[in-house]
Amino acid sequence: MNRERQRKNEQAYRARNAGRPRFPGAYLTEDESALLKEMGAICGTQREAIFAGLKLLKEKLKKEE
Repeated sequence: MNRERQRKNEQAYRARNAGRPRFPGAYLTEDESALLKEMGAICGTQREAIFAGLKLLKEKLKKEE
């Protein structure tokens, strides 16, 4: 019974997220990991830190044009 319920939940999860963009997993160096953790503490989450950095980079690149 639990196995069947788990299978249905996994199917629902896959269906709900099908086609959504995702950031693939990547291995980080110790320095990169420490930096991401530090920025995550400042921004709230590591995800927010990544996207805050990308926004800053985008603004900087626009100014250079």
